[in-house]
Amino acid sequence: MRRPSAAVLLLAAVACTARMPLPATAQATAQARAQDRAQVTAAGRAEPDPRPRPASPDPASPAPADAPAAPDPRAAALFAMPAVAAGGRAAAAALDDGNPEAAAAIVGDLARAHPEAAPVALMQAGLALERADPDAALDALGRAADLGADIGGALADPRLAAAAGDPRATALRARPAPPPSPGPVPAPVTEGTAPVSAANTAWNPDAERLVARFAFPEKAAGPVLPAGPKTAALEIVREHWKRGRAAGNRGDLYDNRDRGHSSLKPEDFPQLAHVQYDAAARAADLDYGLADRMLFEAPTLANSSTAITAGALWRSLPRAAMTAPDGTGPLRLWQNASLNQLAVYPGHRDFTPDKGDLFPANTPYLLVSRGSSGSDQPFLEAAALILAAFRPDTKARLVREDLVVPTLQMVFRRSLRTVTSREDYLGGPGNPAAFAGADINAARMVSLANAIKADAIPPQVRLAVLEEDLGAPGTDYFGEGLSETLFDTPAAIARVWRDRAGRRSILVSAGETRDPNGRKLAFEWRLLQGDTGRVRIEPLGDGSTARITLDWHDPFPISEADPTVTARIDVGVFASNGVHDSAPAILSWYCPPTEKRSYAPADGGPPRLVAIDHAATDRADAYADPLLVPRADWRDAFETDAGGRITGWTRSRPGREPEAFTADGRRILDRDAAGRPTLVEAVAYPLGRDALGRLTVAELSTGEHLDYQAADPGP
Repeated sequence: MRRPSAAVLLLAAVACTARMPLPATAQATAQARAQDRAQVTAAGRAEPDPRPRPASPDPASPAPADAPAAPDPRAAALFAMPAVAAGGRAAAAALDDGNPEAAAAIVGDLARAHPEAAPVALMQAGLALERADPDAALDALGRAADLGADIGGALADPRLAAAAGDPRATALRARPAPPPSPGPVPAPVTEGTAPVSAANTAWNPDAERLVARFAFPEKAAGPVLPAGPKTAALEIVREHWKRGRAAGNRGDLYDNRDRGHSSLKPEDFPQLAHVQYDAAARAADLDYGLADRMLFEAPTLANSSTAITAGALWRSLPRAAMTAPDGTGPLRLWQNASLNQLAVYPGHRDFTPDKGDLFPANTPYLLVSRGSSGSDQPFLEAAALILAAFRPDTKARLVREDLVVPTLQMVFRRSLRTVTSREDYLGGPGNPAAFAGADINAARMVSLANAIKADAIPPQVRLAVLEEDLGAPGTDYFGEGLSETLFDTPAAIARVWRDRAGRRSILVSAGETRDPNGRKLAFEWRLLQGDTGRVRIEPLGDGSTARITLDWHDPFPISEADPTVTARIDVGVFASNGVHDSAPAILSWYCPPTEKRSYAPADGGPPRLVAIDHAATDRADAYADPLLVPRADWRDAFETDAGGRITGWTRSRPGREPEAFTADGRRILDRDAAGRPTLVEAVAYPLGRDALGRLTVAELSTGEHLDYQAADPGP
């Protein structure tokens, strides 16, 4: 794989200011998806409108009107940075894969959309240097300097030596470096409003997020709750507040991200400060959809009662984050939760009795409601009450330790109506991918929240994969650039089961988990969702490490109590400090439901693979995420030896004669008299997208023929 020059990478990094750190295991997946998306865009194929729409059962529900244009170019440049960073990351991935045309197309789109952004001009200069065009590079550097960029590093690039005598180069070198920009000034929170503007917002290069700062009044402006109604939960909070035992919502933010489509009423939580975006921020859509571009230095509740409802790539916002083409969506979910920000979104069509549970992963970073527009409201209210009910010293410590979200998650899940015991909390009833509003027990939640003392706050589990079985593309699964790693984040790990093996194993550690109070921890590893006969969990040593062994799952009902069909296995990890259990950390395996697999039992060993049918007629209506699972039109029947080892397979598909393959994935062209392969050819499986944006895989002959016996005589 060709690597771009250091200077181009530097300029791409300047455009992003700094790349979001990706776990090593996720880098290949992220780059492959970014590159694939870049190729589709460059090829000019039609893509569905990806903008969220109101998550209403009525498909005719209109989207909010477009926001007005930004009046201030400086503000527009600042608020464009999330889009610029994402584009820069995609362009760098295209360069990594040797596709400068795709990189140029991405940067060209950025330049047209954000002509006021200096980092884009720097990226244009970098691309010009990469194609040995110093004249275009100088033009781009001039634009970047005019827009306030420091171009000193770019001018030192040796490839500009040929332009040393150019008057533009001389003039640019003579320009002083721009003065540092003044830092953002915290905006006062007044009358329940927290204003977001360029004056109180800065770009955080490490997080690749915009950060807005606020100054809260020293005292709450009013009561924690209005005088009525007098429900049990509200009365408990009112009484604790009256006696000084509850923190209230002073210092908490509420970020409505659907422009009032489903919003908390200010009068219901008088102390909650509502985030208000100015015209420039709204023009950049910073106030709409996923909460993945802004960060706030205060506990925050966010919601967007929207979903991507158009086109073949429809999905709820949580699923959109889990399957973001550049692979950064799950990390942004983790960022939010690790900085005291909790978002609530409707599951919309991703968790319904008829369609089933369509989420490829389960995380403890969000609250997902079962339902569409408005179904998020009771969850927002419950979360706001929990924040208000924490003791003042407990809440102060949770904020300081960045443990607000995991503690709120524990309180919420432990207090559900379906959770009547610790076993329930440590199992499926307390930890579904989406929750029913009817299961919220607000009185239990606020009581538990207020019972947590500052010296006994629960820990947060941190996971790390030590060993695992992963398949090899081209033999174990098909699609160049595909990975079985969906994401690795500290409290959620997700895999797509592509490997043809019927059994797999993973060794996971929670050993980095620490109790904030210095107490000794005990760990619980529990199956949250899956067949107990097909999943074995073996805690090792002190219990902070476990080996999990799983057999393939066809789609199955979640439980006897919940007949919703799912194709995902979930394992939860909990840490107890002797006073409170933690929120779960979750490991998920998504088994593509469009694959009809046949396994035969093997004495004392893993299931023996018989066949995988990617085009089974009885799975034609099954839904597999089209951003994760490419459709194929073949059925593979496998041959195995006495030990169960695969020795080859036969591929069948409509309109073609069956074809035989060797164990290492080469198509057999000729055999000797004994039936042994003598001539084979390598086969490629490039990924693409169809006109609707769905992932596709093709089987292509490479023309590379090989004398098989000479190269691989075998036993």
